[in-house]
Amino acid sequence: MTQLPDQYRVTAVNPDPPLVHFAIPIDVVVLYKYAGKHNLTEYFPHLPNIISPKTVFVATEHLSQDVQYELDFGWPFEPTADCGVILGLYNNYTMEEKMLIDEDQEDVVQMVQEALGLDRSVRPKWYFDAHDPWEPDDPDDSEDDID
Repeated sequence: MTQLPDQYRVTAVNPDPPLVHFAIPIDVVVLYKYAGKHNLTEYFPHLPNIISPKTVFVATEHLSQDVQYELDFGWPFEPTADCGVILGLYNNYTMEEKMLIDEDQEDVVQMVQEALGLDRSVRPKWYFDAHDPWEPDDPDDSEDDID
């Protein structure tokens, strides 16, 4: 696991740090392909040829069942991210409850890689959340601190 800097850990002294996710970076198209492969694609009722965005959530839930670990679909803070969407293993608020031992985490990552057809070089890392009121100009909140 990539070490989370202390300034992003939730503690009694730091109860409200910016939300960051330890997540696998993916392109949303990968989830749509996975949904299609498993007959999970949802369409708009009044537009039967248009795929509903709900599909990514249904696919994530199904993938979670496949790998026997609850994954969270999310969006990273775009200006600093190397991907369009993420599959979160946990975040800095849930890591105490959800973080796995290294061997188990590696098994989950490998199962996700296999299920989605991802290259083995695609690895989880920390991402700022797109919807958190993080301030990129705040010197205390630098993404360079997260590897």
